[in-house]
Amino acid sequence: MNEQRLTAPDLVEELRSSLDTNTGWIPALSGVEGLSGLPEGVGLTEVAEALRDFAAADIPASVARQLEPAAEAAASALAGDDSSTYGHLGTAYAYVLQARRAASEIAP
Repeated sequence: MNEQRLTAPDLVEELRSSLDTNTGWIPALSGVEGLSGLPEGVGLTEVAEALRDFAAADIPASVARQLEPAAEAAASALAGDDSSTYGHLGTAYAYVLQARRAASEIAP
């Protein structure tokens, strides 16, 4: 079994893609009048800010509760040294996955 783990840039891209302007599931939760997502190519700073903004936006509380620690972990990745950055990114990604799960359990 040859499993490869995501690299730090892969994790940032996974976080960013969940916030993508056109295809991201997080911006879709805030509706047409809500916050807009992120374009391709933005960095971790913008991703951390967007996670924070969406955690405070008018989205389901069960999702916002997961996005808050995701935003904190992403911000910690910015402030951390190389040895801790990957762990913080992994934590942010795990919370975003939990947020997606919470979103999928919301009745339409």
